[in-house]
Amino acid sequence: MKKQMFINYRRFKDNSEEKGVKLDGFVLPLENGGEVGHNEFMDEFIDFLESKGWCYTGSSQQINEDGKAIDDID
Repeated sequence: MKKQMFINYRRFKDNSEEKGVKLDGFVLPLENGGEVGHNEFMDEFIDFLESKGWCYTGSSQQINEDGKAIDDID
């Protein structure tokens, strides 16, 4: 079962609605046999978002090449 997360929040200051982007996909290495570590990716992803003045709310999982969740968190 796929988890869905919907984000709906408003700025209290001027009551205008904020708009964002929902992501649904996988991040995989470009080379065969490569690896994208969960913690390393999330650290880089959060750094990138914060450098733009953005934030992330949601969940993440380590996956294998078939997109199935695994417990092998680095």
